[in-house]
Amino acid sequence: FSGDGGPAMKAQLSQPHSIALDHDDRLYICDIKNHRIRVVDPATGIISTFAGTGGTAKTPDGSSFDNTPLNGPRALDFDGKGSLFLALREGNAIYRMDLKTRSYHHLAGTGKSGYSGDGGPGKNAQLAGPKGVSLAPSGDLYFADTESHTIRVLRAATGIVETVMGDGIEGDGPDGDPLHCRLNRPHGVFVSADGWLYVGDSSNHRVRRMKLSN
Repeated sequence: FSGDGGPAMKAQLSQPHSIALDHDDRLYICDIKNHRIRVVDPATGIISTFAGTGGTAKTPDGSSFDNTPLNGPRALDFDGKGSLFLALREGNAIYRMDLKTRSYHHLAGTGKSGYSGDGGPGKNAQLAGPKGVSLAPSGDLYFADTESHTIRVLRAATGIVETVMGDGIEGDGPDGDPLHCRLNRPHGVFVSADGWLYVGDSSNHRVRRMKLSN
């Protein structure tokens, strides 16, 4: 870890993964093994730490970005309304980052690795190394619960978590009913504007898709 306050090209990162641009074209980077989100200013090329301290303790609900740890930030997605949604791989949790108040809001995951909680509040569900997030036009947040071999959704209206693809057991298909289509460590997820959910089924070396209901 190095380089904050200097040119991004000279900075040291550790296992960077997901990236995203905000409306001002600032580049946000999940610097996973440094347990930070870093940002590059397009005008100057300067890199800085946006969130995270390098520590790995649990991120308290409602806490400030300042001096609060992030345990393995892995994936992010902006909503265009002042929030950044974040998956913590090692933290086994999903958060909403309020960019206006600079505060964290816990959405899903107990912090303990596992696969449980469908039909109940997201905060009570167990996740296992989530590695992808995508916000649908409806406001529902889809995420890859990678080590549970599932794709799950956090409903915007209720805060309830549900599995939408996979059954929690490692496998490869078959096509058809998404809940009977087994996955193998899915990573990437993306919801298109026309209502399709795309999944990078990583260890099966496939890309799958399903049509979301209105």
